[in-house]
Amino acid sequence: MAVQQSYASHVRRPRAWSAAFLLSLMASVLLVTSAIRTPSVNSVALALLGIAVLVGITVTRIFATKLQDRIIRVEMLIRLRDLGRAADIPRLTMPQIVALRFASDAELPALVDRTISENLTADAIKRAVADWQADLIRV
Repeated sequence: MAVQQSYASHVRRPRAWSAAFLLSLMASVLLVTSAIRTPSVNSVALALLGIAVLVGITVTRIFATKLQDRIIRVEMLIRLRDLGRAADIPRLTMPQIVALRFASDAELPALVDRTISENLTADAIKRAVADWQADLIRV
């Protein structure tokens, strides 16, 4: 059975990434503390490795999110082009574009006009969407 998505339930919290980040943060703190208390080549190397893992996990999440934003931008460019509104893309911020993707094609032109004229926030745009179009594959 498909999960219904709405403004109230659309936020995705990546549990696996959050757990990996938290564990690597805790390990890094312990390893750095150990390297400070009893410095040795091994303890410093482990501390650096812990920090590298923490940075790697963070960068991986940032890259995935940026890639999804680029894909959403292309999707919205195509949708707006099909509606004769491609020229509006440069007037929108990335958070506004991401929020507008939840709107149906029928309500999108009016919502774009309102977003541009009132400089709506992403949250305000999502709250204004009447016919919610779910995005169930964003990570």
